[in-house]
Amino acid sequence: MHDVLSAPADAISRLSAAEIETLDFSRVVALTNEPNMPSGGGATVRRVLELAPVRPGRPVLEVGSNTGFTTIEMASWLDAPVTGLDVNPVSNVFATAKAAAYGIDNATFVLGDGQGMPFPDDHFDLVFCSNVTSFMDDHAKAINEYYRVLAPLGVLASVPIYYLRTPPESLRVRVEEAIGVPLPVTSRDYWADMFSRPGVSLIADESYEYVRQSPERIADYTAAVMSGPHLRDLPADKLAALCNRLAHFYELFDENLSYCGYSILLFRSGHPNPEPVLHTTRPAARGAA
Repeated sequence: MHDVLSAPADAISRLSAAEIETLDFSRVVALTNEPNMPSGGGATVRRVLELAPVRPGRPVLEVGSNTGFTTIEMASWLDAPVTGLDVNPVSNVFATAKAAAYGIDNATFVLGDGQGMPFPDDHFDLVFCSNVTSFMDDHAKAINEYYRVLAPLGVLASVPIYYLRTPPESLRVRVEEAIGVPLPVTSRDYWADMFSRPGVSLIADESYEYVRQSPERIADYTAAVMSGPHLRDLPADKLAALCNRLAHFYELFDENLSYCGYSILLFRSGHPNPEPVLHTTRPAARGAA
């Protein structure tokens, strides 16, 4: 695994400490091999698989696989081929090595853009796009592309992050600069509408709020990410710059997420029973008669 992990180390060797301090979050993710998991982590991935079981042998796609967390998590539970698509070749190298290190042989990583994917029509039974659509220039174009590769009766799973309360404009701008793409103030309804299409049914809709993290927990998490084997031999100034940059992003995002929520939204193409339910229900309180 050491040889395959040389790509991030090589990229870091070409940067000065001062240049590292100016990188956006996507570049820092690629250089540190930050997990870059969906909101809710592995529990969200497993919840999607619970709500939308994949038949053995049927292909699955993750759009925006980054360093491979979700693709590998899905592949570890499924008897099916899982493909991760990402625009960053360094992240794909790491994800491929990680899958091999854990003996995950049904995960494949492909270089490509979610707004123009190198896959045939009607191919995947499950397309998982997490929150990656918010990083794309044209939301509608990207979502049309997801549906193009989705098989009939397939499920498109999105886990969008959105604002529950309007953040201070200065905070929104700082996050926008950190992620390197425009950050409009969207809502859960915005994303539900964006993913809606004729002949497509919203079959699952679960919403969550974020919990603020302590400075100590952020520091511990940063240290864990920075303990990767490819970072151990970095010059002290570059290691410190990379650590400071990552901690800065975590602190910034933690503040921003205090205004946010996220949803697990599952859309099924050609669902045979799209009619609404008249007598709706809610979970019963424990101990209720």
